[in-house]
Amino acid sequence: MAHVEPHKETSEVLEQILKLNIAENVAEITTLLKNLRLVLTQSPESQRTLAKNAEFARFVRDVVFNPIMRTEHRTLHILTLQVLANSVVNNEESQAAIWQAHGAQIAEQAAIAPLGSSNNVLLMIMYNIYMGARLPGDQLVFETCVKLWQAIIETQTDYNFEYLHFLMEQFIVKDGRSCVQCYQQLKSVEERITFLDYVAHYLREDSPNGEINNILLQFFAKEFRLKSDCILRETIKLRHQLHPREVHTLLRIIASASGSEKYAKTYAADQSLFINVSSLLRCVIAAGKEPDSCLDKPMTKLEEVALSSNIDADYEARVSFELKTLLVRCTANLLYENVANRGYCLDTQLLPALLECTVMDARNPLMREWSILAIRNACFKCPEAQQVIAQLTLQGAAPNDLLSELNLDLGALRITDRKQ
Repeated sequence: MAHVEPHKETSEVLEQILKLNIAENVAEITTLLKNLRLVLTQSPESQRTLAKNAEFARFVRDVVFNPIMRTEHRTLHILTLQVLANSVVNNEESQAAIWQAHGAQIAEQAAIAPLGSSNNVLLMIMYNIYMGARLPGDQLVFETCVKLWQAIIETQTDYNFEYLHFLMEQFIVKDGRSCVQCYQQLKSVEERITFLDYVAHYLREDSPNGEINNILLQFFAKEFRLKSDCILRETIKLRHQLHPREVHTLLRIIASASGSEKYAKTYAADQSLFINVSSLLRCVIAAGKEPDSCLDKPMTKLEEVALSSNIDADYEARVSFELKTLLVRCTANLLYENVANRGYCLDTQLLPALLECTVMDARNPLMREWSILAIRNACFKCPEAQQVIAQLTLQGAAPNDLLSELNLDLGALRITDRKQ
């Protein structure tokens, strides 16, 4: 058999595919697509031949972007996607042609259900074009990733969308400035919270694709400082720029990053962040004592967390859930071997507030443990802070309904100032 140049073979295979009726010749088209997928890897000319074929572009729209084909002819759908993906590898000319023909649909379909391999291949196509021809704008790529992450959360799928993480890496690791701009241009609160949730997840996974860009970390701290007061006004109808759940998620990120060896230095030198966090902690504690407080009261009784409790079962979804724990956790992290912040801790009389957090509260799991660590960090190599603690008198275990119901003797410390 005479040798046929790859791009000519591509033309011949395309011609054969386009002559066939999709509904009546699925098996034959499948075989031809497998051949085409291989041929496209052999030369840039083959890629360009396919990318510029207007009739095949219509075939792609009928197979790839048809919801019926995606579910009823899954193999044909995936093969066509893989052919499209092979046509854009390391070829800016074909990337431009494919994006011009299918860009809008690629971005739209990459984040819709049913989630699975189709979404990942679509993202792979977007990734190759984004890294090559740079045609998809930063904002479109960013929003596509955010929408897919939201769909992942809603469907609770465990499928590994590797190209989602490759794309997000470009923003949160390599180009923090662009990431900040894209975040600020998101149209809704829900989208911003979704992105922040991705960052929180990335931190929990120990930054698998590289460290978060320092510009982005500093932006998170700035956003929190500017917007944190809205947590105390969560019952008021707020503008979307001041949504308390957005701030709560920012706080979760800061709490995680400030305790990491990779990121601690970024926040250690930010004394204004420590002052903001510690001030907010004192305000939350004070607000919680008010009779008409908008913040949920602590849950210290077993009957409050039992299945028969008359407290709404969705309390874990509220902004107040884990709020004090996160504030105390941030405080503990920012006090660790930080002389400047220990000084501010003394100046603002923060220690009594931290001592008030040494209680058990179902709304704030691990708050007691974090408060003990915060007190330890405040007192470490700090005689002044140690003196503050030394001036307090132990008066026995403070009442704790939860521990009493469990027949335990230990509770939070009840203390008074010896000078009183």
